[in-house]
Amino acid sequence: MMKEHKIFPFNNRVEAGLRMLIVLTSGFPLSFDLERLVFYDYMVVHSGDIDKNVQSIHPAVPNRTGEIFIRRTVLQDGMDLFCNKGLIKKVYSSEGISYSATESAMPFLESLTEEYTEGLINRSDWLINRYGETKIEDLREIFSAAMPIAKNEFNLDIL
Repeated sequence: MMKEHKIFPFNNRVEAGLRMLIVLTSGFPLSFDLERLVFYDYMVVHSGDIDKNVQSIHPAVPNRTGEIFIRRTVLQDGMDLFCNKGLIKKVYSSEGISYSATESAMPFLESLTEEYTEGLINRSDWLINRYGETKIEDLREIFSAAMPIAKNEFNLDIL
């Protein structure tokens, strides 16, 4: 019996891995842990929720705040995929595991010229310039302040 494979055209591991590759390349040579990257992923695609002066790349669909709680697994899978391709590397330290872009990441990204990818690069540069060295506790507070429903309905500490 053949196993049925479901195809998810959006928010799959390739798309999530590419978003993380772009964020990590904007932050190069810094490395970021998975918790921070979950916040960054949301902030990159829904930038307007965090800063009203920046246009979001993804539409402002209802209940999008819940997205932050389902991103962890798909981001992990996406980064593992890009680690296997030599574009992202795991950094092991006494503080745990973090992720960084490799030197191969920038040439790879320069070969991508789609409008969506260019938008992600612009938002990632904005994100890293503005929040790249923000403490994780402060990121939680920024997210909670920008989207009070997330603070009321969800526990951000579980990320």
